[in-house]
Amino acid sequence: MAVVAFRRKVVAVVVACVTAVTATGALSGCQGGTSDRGSGARWAVEPSSTATGGANGSLDGLTAPEISRRMWDAMNSTTSMTLNFSGVLRTKAMRMKIAMSTDGKCAAAVGQSGWTMQIIRTDDGTSYIKGDPGYWKAMGPKGKSVGELAGSRWIRFPATSVPGRRMSRSCDMKAFLGKMKPNHTSSTKGGPGAVDGQPVVTIRQKDAAGTSILSVAAKGTPYLVKLASARDGLNVTFGDFGEPVRVAAPPANQTIDLTLFGGDSGLGLDA
Repeated sequence: MAVVAFRRKVVAVVVACVTAVTATGALSGCQGGTSDRGSGARWAVEPSSTATGGANGSLDGLTAPEISRRMWDAMNSTTSMTLNFSGVLRTKAMRMKIAMSTDGKCAAAVGQSGWTMQIIRTDDGTSYIKGDPGYWKAMGPKGKSVGELAGSRWIRFPATSVPGRRMSRSCDMKAFLGKMKPNHTSSTKGGPGAVDGQPVVTIRQKDAAGTSILSVAAKGTPYLVKLASARDGLNVTFGDFGEPVRVAAPPANQTIDLTLFGGDSGLGLDA
């Protein structure tokens, strides 16, 4: 598989992630959306850095495959990161922001076409989900009834519940990256650039769907900081490498337990 499929891998992983973070996805399948870290994970994430980090040497003079390998080594050496996705998913514009770490803590904010939802997963494996009325309505009749009972509260899913296990898999950062591994040998080198003022070196990847551009930090640790595709408007940015993912459970008076819905069977969820 050529590295040009890297963009497709990223989209596939995002789709899987959205399916998992919607937790009650079995009600209607996967959806996506608009939100951002400040609102979508306000209990949880306090990132602060850009993709700079320790010096790994200059990328000057390296071939595109060499840069790609350095980038991938850097991505797999970090203990945490954030991912911002914007683009078209299943014919609809969507945005997602997720912060994850190697210890399984994560927080996400998703939304699409008039609805938003939020997810957090704490270090004891408990997951929490909260959606606005539009989100629950989009989940169909059962989702609507769930939303009416939950109101503005977070639904608490124990680690042993079906949504809890799904979130455990989705929040596994190493597994997340493992599904996106590129084929380094087929990339070609582009020119220098900048992402939010940060100097980058670009790597180009072509396939029948068009050209994807990977922007790699030119200074400090050579993290992947952006993946873009002009053809479909896809943009994925990465950052906050090595920063703590600060996750805390919502206050008890702002949560509702899964058992009030009849547990997994009450939501019609299977493992």
